[in-house]
Amino acid sequence: MKIFIYVFSISMTLVHSKNLLYVDDGKIKNHKEQTIYMKGCNLGNWLMLEMWMLDYAGRGIADQYEFLKTLSDRFGEEEANLLMDTYRNNWIKEKDFDIIKSFGMNTIRLPFDYKLLMHPNKMPFQLRDDAWEWIDWTIEMARKRGMYVILDMHGAPGRQSGMDHSGRVGYNKLWSNKKYQDQTIWLWDQISMRYKDNATVAAYDIMNEPWGSNENNLKKIVLKCYKSIRKNKDNHIIIFPGHTSGIDFYKNIRSVNLKNIIYTMHFYPGFFGWGTPKPYVHAEFLLEGLKFWEEKMKSFDNAPLLIGEFNVVLKDAGGGEMMRRYFDYYESLGWPATMWSYKVLNSNGGIGEGSWGMITNKNKLSSPDIRSVTKKEIFKWFSNLGNLEHIIDEDLKFWLTTNKPTSSLDSIPKRPPKLLLPESNDALPENWHARDIGKPLRGGQRLENNRWTIYGGGNDIWNESDQFRFVHTKLEGDFNFSVKVDSIKDTHHYAKAGIMIRKNLRKNSSHGILNLFPSGNSEFGFREKDGATMRAESGPQLDFSTSILRAERLNNEVYFYVKNGSQWDKVGRIDVKGWGKSIYVGLATLSHDNNQLTTAVYSDIEIKQRK
Repeated sequence: MKIFIYVFSISMTLVHSKNLLYVDDGKIKNHKEQTIYMKGCNLGNWLMLEMWMLDYAGRGIADQYEFLKTLSDRFGEEEANLLMDTYRNNWIKEKDFDIIKSFGMNTIRLPFDYKLLMHPNKMPFQLRDDAWEWIDWTIEMARKRGMYVILDMHGAPGRQSGMDHSGRVGYNKLWSNKKYQDQTIWLWDQISMRYKDNATVAAYDIMNEPWGSNENNLKKIVLKCYKSIRKNKDNHIIIFPGHTSGIDFYKNIRSVNLKNIIYTMHFYPGFFGWGTPKPYVHAEFLLEGLKFWEEKMKSFDNAPLLIGEFNVVLKDAGGGEMMRRYFDYYESLGWPATMWSYKVLNSNGGIGEGSWGMITNKNKLSSPDIRSVTKKEIFKWFSNLGNLEHIIDEDLKFWLTTNKPTSSLDSIPKRPPKLLLPESNDALPENWHARDIGKPLRGGQRLENNRWTIYGGGNDIWNESDQFRFVHTKLEGDFNFSVKVDSIKDTHHYAKAGIMIRKNLRKNSSHGILNLFPSGNSEFGFREKDGATMRAESGPQLDFSTSILRAERLNNEVYFYVKNGSQWDKVGRIDVKGWGKSIYVGLATLSHDNNQLTTAVYSDIEIKQRK
């Protein structure tokens, strides 16, 4: 493959040197001055791993860094690289490009990790011998089918957010380390020199979700990358990444003459903002949220906005028809759009109530523990990924390829009224207290014997700080704390109700939490140090009518369990050494939408202390 790709790349330089896409009057056009409407998907979990997409979350390996380190520690770096070559050869195959095109798509956003291209520790900076193998092959597969590729640096040197999708949880050093910044700029220079005349490459997406610092630091690095690319006389479209705050910080740039640029944001209404994933949330976002962005882009000379990631996911949130509405809306504005993602695996197989992928495995999965099985077994697992029997999301495919019009948004039921004030605020028992941590909407509680209804707001318990209602007591020494979660109002797919231990009551405190979501899915999350990035592992699906959550302290460790039926399953642990003589123990309630309160009902609350 490597020899073929090398020959291909030279020939493409001669053929496509003046045929690059460009921005003109708010539209993306080709060399024939035809408007190109870019509609596509991401090839996620291929050149940058995300454990949940491989159905490997909750297996004790949090991210790509730990995954690759496990292989390297056990078998050596060379053997680990060979195993990953096997993985990459099988996660995406040539037939996948045909499937993508069969959905009516013409664009692939290609997330990649910087370490795939360069040696991270060599000075001076140095490309790997096989640096371009996978990107070259992707470009060739797309070229043969008349498709475009957006190159997306999903994992930057030093990592740009500390999130798992940047490559390493809790590692966010790009912004504070000049070497990492120089590597990022240098690598875009190398990418530019490789592909500057390649017309199959539509654009360069400088950095995925770079949220680990402030807007000014982001702007500085993006402008340096821009200048590094342009000095090569490379006229590709360059994509400026948005921050959590938006893109306004890019206004009024005078230090650099900006040409042929667009901007990007990722929209996940119903999952990250705007409430719970329901049809009315998407209707509101289409009618109001995107109108806001349509108006905003007028102040950026009508530059297109790449919607680099989005997905409705759930069928009862609108499914394929709602995805069609989004694609149609973006096309009407000339905005490129790439959904997340092409392929996502799941334990039970099938599309079910919805999938993050256009395709998934048809049957149940069995994945080995790479920390203990043999190299041969890992090789077999990776090899079999290419032979899995897949199932296509036919609902999504139908709506993305049919001429049938979508139904009117007016036909979608409106959002039910929000609960803005607690219906009660009863006094708590002796030694119990309530705190709205992180200044969420003020909550409350109604107590009826051993049945507590708690009203809680807040945006999340996640990343470096939290916002939720905490009803708690303080315990010394060993204890057993258990509770039954009877219900939680579905204010959001990620609303939470569960048990928590906490070092202190500040919003960035160390903690451990075992919670249920409205769907009945469970999750164990923890923050090991104050202010650190939180980590989480998915637990089993539970039945609200029978399941019980429990936390048990033994010396300096707290173990978390779920009881589903008659069996107790351990789902997590956290070390509390150094937390002090006593720790906070209680109930955590979160609406995941701080514009309203959720309602969680708890019963059978029991604390046993050992003397």
